[in-house]
Amino acid sequence: MHDTVHQPGRLSIAEFDRFVDAQRDERDWELVDGDVVMMTNPTENHEQIAGNIGAPLKLAMDAQGCRSYQGGMRVQRDEHGQGRDKPKPDIVVRCGPRQNRTFVTDPLVVVEVLSPSTMDRDRGPKLAFYKTLPTLRHIVLVYQDQMRVEHYRREPEGWVCDVLTAPDHALRFEAVAFEIALDRVYFDVPVLRPIVGG
Repeated sequence: MHDTVHQPGRLSIAEFDRFVDAQRDERDWELVDGDVVMMTNPTENHEQIAGNIGAPLKLAMDAQGCRSYQGGMRVQRDEHGQGRDKPKPDIVVRCGPRQNRTFVTDPLVVVEVLSPSTMDRDRGPKLAFYKTLPTLRHIVLVYQDQMRVEHYRREPEGWVCDVLTAPDHALRFEAVAFEIALDRVYFDVPVLRPIVGG
């Protein structure tokens, strides 16, 4: 969930970093298309879905020498902080040499768990930004109120979107050899299930 903080004009990443450093409380922030956005506490369903994906993904990535971060890592385009985006996805996967930073510039996978208050931003400017990252291969938008996952895959011809809506549909990250069925994604989450044969 997000609330936009109204700032005069759009902020750069350097200005955003200074803003975050000046905060004296536990609130969390991200930068989306130059807007400073306060991240509010997630719901139980949000955390359950993120954990259902994040826990097995972390085990799989550890075994491959890659890293999976759940909710704590921001993403920016490059090391120099060019641009006006520094979002904090629910899950990020990266491979490559270990770096002890508060952001990554080379994600392979990002996952966003949607809610009514974040859907327009996540499916709009954040998705547009993610699609510009050269290393990114998988962008996943997971709905909380229904069994629906939008999986954007980078193919040679561009981004392709698969919409997964059935318990036996599999979410596959070919870039990191990981697969999980939707019935595991939505384990212990009350959602609308698709009508079979209707």
